Amino acid sequence: MIEGQQASLLIRGDAVTPDGIARDRYIVVRDGRIAEISRRRPARTEGLKLLETRRGDLIFPGLINLHTHSTYNPLPLWRSPDAPFDNRHEWRNNAGYKKAVSGVSRSLSALPGMERTISVFGELQAVAGGTAVLQEDKDLESERSLGGLLLCRDTASADDLGLPAESAIMSVVDFFKPRDRTSGPPEPQRSIAAYAARRAAGTLAATIVHLAEGRSGFGSDRGVDAYSRAEFEAFMALPEMADAAAVRQSPLALVHGCGIDPRDPRHLDFLLERDISIVWSPVSNLLLYGDTIDVESLIGAGINVALGSDWAPSGSKHVWDEAKFARAYFDALGAPVPTELIFRMVTANAARCLGAPHLGRIAEGGLADFFILRSPVETDHAYEVFLGTEDRHVLATIIGGRPIYGERAFLEAFTGDLQPLPSAEGSAARDKAVHLPPELGFDVEAEVARMEAELKKLDPPVWRSNLLVSSDKLYRRRIKELRSEVQNFGWGAQVWRHDGASPTAGLLPVPPESVRVWWGYRRPDLSYADFQRQLGSVFMPCAVAVQAPLGLTAYLPALLPEAKPEAVPDEIALVFFESQDVYRAMFKTAGGRAYGLLHGMVFDGERSKSDFPSPFAGSLEPGRPAHLLDSPADWQNGTTQVFVGARSAGLDPEAFLAALAAAAASLKADPPAGLDGAIVSAAPDYVLWWQHWTGEPGQGQGPADRLAGIAEAQMDRTASRAKAPPTIFWRSPGLEINPGDALNLRFQRRGSTPW
Repeated sequence: MIEGQQASLLIRGDAVTPDGIARDRYIVVRDGRIAEISRRRPARTEGLKLLETRRGDLIFPGLINLHTHSTYNPLPLWRSPDAPFDNRHEWRNNAGYKKAVSGVSRSLSALPGMERTISVFGELQAVAGGTAVLQEDKDLESERSLGGLLLCRDTASADDLGLPAESAIMSVVDFFKPRDRTSGPPEPQRSIAAYAARRAAGTLAATIVHLAEGRSGFGSDRGVDAYSRAEFEAFMALPEMADAAAVRQSPLALVHGCGIDPRDPRHLDFLLERDISIVWSPVSNLLLYGDTIDVESLIGAGINVALGSDWAPSGSKHVWDEAKFARAYFDALGAPVPTELIFRMVTANAARCLGAPHLGRIAEGGLADFFILRSPVETDHAYEVFLGTEDRHVLATIIGGRPIYGERAFLEAFTGDLQPLPSAEGSAARDKAVHLPPELGFDVEAEVARMEAELKKLDPPVWRSNLLVSSDKLYRRRIKELRSEVQNFGWGAQVWRHDGASPTAGLLPVPPESVRVWWGYRRPDLSYADFQRQLGSVFMPCAVAVQAPLGLTAYLPALLPEAKPEAVPDEIALVFFESQDVYRAMFKTAGGRAYGLLHGMVFDGERSKSDFPSPFAGSLEPGRPAHLLDSPADWQNGTTQVFVGARSAGLDPEAFLAALAAAAASLKADPPAGLDGAIVSAAPDYVLWWQHWTGEPGQGQGPADRLAGIAEAQMDRTASRAKAPPTIFWRSPGLEINPGDALNLRFQRRGSTPW
């Protein structure tokens, strides 16, 4: 970062605080740090220059990009006919890569003065996307550091990051080689010993290292790359990693880590015990290897994850665009990862990787790095603006309290040393400017034009990457294609989870009043066979696919035999949600409303009903379900007994309801050990009775035992577990449900992993 860049300033506007909410605040910046945040203008700020944004502008903390090789940023995205590759060693030795990427980069960098031009170009791309902190710029092939950064904070400089001057952050391209082959055991490099020595000396602030980069096997049928898995296992076995407490002394972050197996407790425990973070680059992983690590499972296990844009040949233009892609990726998987967490991946989570909590957040004592967006739409949701705007909407990027980049009209109030972006960038960049002190002697327009001319002289000519996403049509087209491709990847990933991993790891108990009790009658014009077929092929799979992402926690349907009394329902179900509010909120979505309309396809709307149960108070009201036990329970796990009984011939309706109430009162007063849920729904002619056990049911304690002489069994089953299709796009005939079946459907629940 340019020496003396720290400045003093008074900012007033809607600041996005660590909780993700934008609040109108005054922010006092002194000597590059946030000195004070308040609702009203603080005293003693008359001498500070006021930066006041307008309504609709949002002030975010500056973004942090911990994985980049900006040396390659002038190059376009690389389309290799040999992709997807197995691991990084394979494409590093690919003839097409050597010609189109590494060869071009070496030729360009060898020209007099071009290394500085390339470096500034990469930084311009970064600040145009709100980046304040960049990983140290190192050549991928030689690991040679390319010198300090001019605009952004540099992980190679402790002073830049507000860390003690004697400390250092290591950026390592490889802990292991080979570089000239794609098989054989991993061979440690000297960088491991250097890491251990600095750690022992107490001068290591943090370490960022590429490791186990290759095919993860997640979401594809190609399996994990054997070398990448072996490299992570070799890393675990390093003597330098044996002392978990010593590793924790300074933060360690692994870039890629595709060889990690999130289903292997040894891998997870190793990472957690050493507080090792992951820097995730999904765009690069998908373009090079056709898959990426199961980062959702890592997050669920409690591992800190940050985002990195990687490099121009196979990555995002800046880390802001990588965050937008991460949102699309999680949506494709149906993964309930909140946007707030994705935002933390480029701010607070990344700062944690550096051991620098004063970065990546707008808080007193923090470094004064800001990213201001002028939203074209009016919304109260800061993250909607973060995801829904483009780099043409950037008002300013401020680093150390000094506006570095943004709208010329906005920046002119703070500095006159402004240069426009190259005219070749088009209309998106027309009003943008960058602050570069004149003493640097750097002419942005001329230097970028010279670089572009040199690229076009090559055989074949190379078209440079644009500075802005908004003006790079080729880049936008490829990322759009990748977003389409990730839809198919998402379905594959869900199938992988469905077949290869337990979808219900961990318990998710919910209160008994959060279940919707359903009793349904088939449409009169629908044959029983068609009713059964449509339930299994359409209705039940859609029930899970639509409701699971919206808060469904358990779904237990049962199909009654055709030969039953007319009054008894044809199909019943318990449909559990995180809460009643979550259930109601479902119908505020188009998917929830569409699912509601599906009932009319199979059920008689006049006779079919549903309701939430009330606490049992001594009597049973027809058509009003009751729960007998008050404690929360997880009905997708454990054992559920399902009983449907018709009123015994010797009882009139009133006596029938009274006898049922007495049986319910007896259970409520003295529940057997292991029973944590019981729900009853009664009518004058039948009863629906469910019991849930944490383990095996108690002997002689089933519903049929309790209701002997009161109700004649039409169904007396233990619900059998069945896997629900993970998505409505999964190719399958649906679910197999036969007359008399009671099912407990298994599916990935949005609350099954703690965020």
